Amino acid sequence: MVFASRQNNESPIPKEPGVDYSDPYNWLYRPEISKEVDIFYVYPTVSSNETGSMPISDEGDRTLAQGFSATEASVYEPYGNVFTPYYRQMTTRVKMEDDDMLITDTGAFKQGALDVRDAFEYYLNNFNDGRPFILAAHSQGTMVLIELIKSRFGNDEKLRSRMIAAYLIGYTVTDADLKKAGLTAAIGAFDTGVVITYNTQAPTAKENFMIMEGAHCINPLNWMTDSTYAPASENLGARFYDFETGEFLREVINYCDARIDMKTGALMTNIPKGEDLDVGPYFPKDVYHMFDYAFWYRNLQQNVGDRINAYLLKT
Repeated sequence: MVFASRQNNESPIPKEPGVDYSDPYNWLYRPEISKEVDIFYVYPTVSSNETGSMPISDEGDRTLAQGFSATEASVYEPYGNVFTPYYRQMTTRVKMEDDDMLITDTGAFKQGALDVRDAFEYYLNNFNDGRPFILAAHSQGTMVLIELIKSRFGNDEKLRSRMIAAYLIGYTVTDADLKKAGLTAAIGAFDTGVVITYNTQAPTAKENFMIMEGAHCINPLNWMTDSTYAPASENLGARFYDFETGEFLREVINYCDARIDMKTGALMTNIPKGEDLDVGPYFPKDVYHMFDYAFWYRNLQQNVGDRINAYLLKT
């Protein structure tokens, strides 16, 4: 599975019937409203279905989506009503027609992005009721939300004004993306209406295909965007789960440090000696994409609450 930089293109969008988001079956999370803020969360790549697109009715893929979502959406659950659609995401079996083809050019990716756009519109029209909201995602989920903010937010100032923040983690967000969306990147711990983004790796990593030229990055330990070092003592707690089941495994305070590589936009970290982490089949051992949420879990969780409070104090 190869990711590459994005570009505008004319490749076809599948003309399959859309997903009916009025049906609760097509939502992974569709909660009773109990909080004054919503979270619209999109899960990362979970499917290896040979068709190239995740069938929403596939029970195995649904279980994987539930497991991955439990590990990440739990960051946001204390603060908001979490809405998560199932979507026909691009699977790991997508075949590139040539080496130069961009993953966002494929019909499978575009199908999933359209599903998420449709789900977001249904959410706005039927569930949101004017509440402020947070966008949140990881990996492919971030990729489709980048497409959403570019197509939906740029010309809608009223919608942008209700967005507390967008946690678009685990993929490259560029100035061009932000300009098209009418948004800016976060520069601190309390700014609102902004995009929070980073990609985690070891200092020894030579290739991280989630990071392209112009990638923005913020340090989730000190919430700075320069190369200021944040020691592991500032890490409030890394929290590890079984990705497939969502089962909690362990929590470690002061797990790892963080510093931004200003040349590449990578978030660099040193994990404890002796740690043997399974980074998955698609990444080098020193690219910690799978742990973009886990390593910084408690700091992220605290920051979500901080940004919500900052937003509500201003409104």
